[in-house]
Amino acid sequence: MKSFRKFGALALSTLLLLGLTACGGEETPETPETPEASLPSDTELVTDGALLDGMWSIGDTTMLYIDSETGYYAFREEYTSRGGQGTLWEEDGKPMMAFNGFRYDFLLRDDGVLLPRQNGDSEDFSIDSYTFSRNDEVDFMVWDDSVWDGVWQNALGETIVIDTARGQYIAASPDYYFWGTAGNNNDGMGYYLDDEGERAYICAGSDGNSFRLLGVSTAGRFTDDGYWDGVFYRDGDIEAYTDFSQAEFIDPDGFMWYFDGVSKFGLRYFYELGDDGLAYYCDDGQIFPAGWIPEQPYDPAEDWGEDWMDNWD
Repeated sequence: MKSFRKFGALALSTLLLLGLTACGGEETPETPETPEASLPSDTELVTDGALLDGMWSIGDTTMLYIDSETGYYAFREEYTSRGGQGTLWEEDGKPMMAFNGFRYDFLLRDDGVLLPRQNGDSEDFSIDSYTFSRNDEVDFMVWDDSVWDGVWQNALGETIVIDTARGQYIAASPDYYFWGTAGNNNDGMGYYLDDEGERAYICAGSDGNSFRLLGVSTAGRFTDDGYWDGVFYRDGDIEAYTDFSQAEFIDPDGFMWYFDGVSKFGLRYFYELGDDGLAYYCDDGQIFPAGWIPEQPYDPAEDWGEDWMDNWD
């Protein structure tokens, strides 16, 4: 059922050629408006795409894989687990990358550090401050969109049904029922659910059987009131996709993480540990829906009828 690509030191080109797909509608990145700036003395503008090929990382977590021959890159961020695939092309004698709606070229520092450089200004999530180094020892997954098909539920019973062929989803809980569109802009950010114009990006667990939802910023959760928070598990079967003997919230120096025995999710500085060992959002005290298995999984049919999964737009 699962379909994915694993990027590591071996057989990368073969995997990419066999598995490369461009999913969803693509948006045209912003056209550069700023003139070419003078470069620092210890950097050079990359004009040969082959210099970019291979795996780059920040430590052994945030990772960028590039294959200039196929015009492909893959990105995954450490703290949010957000990321996806995107396009690479040559323009004006230099390789260019589209990420989150903006174009990037690349600077290479004397010490071998790669610096993606955003062309234009944006307040959205960007990687122009990231410094990547060569690292052939790390690998990571980029999931094909079809992996997200099916029913997902968190510990509070919030339920999401995703149909990637339709490009739609249905969301239900005891408090709400609605539906919307979904897709992937092939811009390095990955698959998202649209919520009244705001994008909730899937931040995947390590085995593709769980995810968080986060917006385009690096906020601690997707919505102000906390819905779509926590960790969602395939078919709501939390026990099947976790190892609760190893599960814990980890709070080193106020930087919160949740480990469910299989996957690790970064909650950042927005949460604090309660006396019960669970995590609570600092601003309003709402619980992070993870860290326990409900005695009785929520069935949306009880509130919204037996055909609740059939109301596609």
